[in-house]
Amino acid sequence: MSNVQNPSAATKAPPIPSMDVTPPPPATTREISRQVRGIVSQARAAAQDGKQAARDAKQNAGDAAKSSKDGITATTAPPSPAFSPSEMIPPQAVDISMAFFFTVAFCVVGFPLARAFARRIDRKTEFKSVAGPDLTPHIRQLQDSVDAMAIELERISEGQRFTSKLLAERSERASQ
Repeated sequence: MSNVQNPSAATKAPPIPSMDVTPPPPATTREISRQVRGIVSQARAAAQDGKQAARDAKQNAGDAAKSSKDGITATTAPPSPAFSPSEMIPPQAVDISMAFFFTVAFCVVGFPLARAFARRIDRKTEFKSVAGPDLTPHIRQLQDSVDAMAIELERISEGQRFTSKLLAERSERASQ
């Protein structure tokens, strides 16, 4: 209770130790090659162990066959397919990747061919223009009449401008 009333009498907590959070230095090529060599040697040892286990299983099967002749029946499991460390890709993945690349190749080659074929069909179905009666004289007559109307319209507008000018002058004289 005295510690609560007298803060100076309270014991201080120990300091928090600093933590080293710096990343490890990058691995050198020598270290990496040493690690790779270690992994390769482990893989070789595992392969050797697998071969030895297969030989032992074969030997045991042979011994069991010999003992079955003596009246003892032995059962064996079918041997597992051979696994080679050099063949790390399963055959199903190879089949899928080949199907993918064949599909891509088919699309790259097939789509332009399909477009060319469709364009060729479109060109054949275009309708050729049907030769109609010669409309040249009718078009020339229409053009001449439009030109005549334009001239008459210009005359009318010139007359209107002249009339409005006269009316403006007359109103100026009247106001003076």
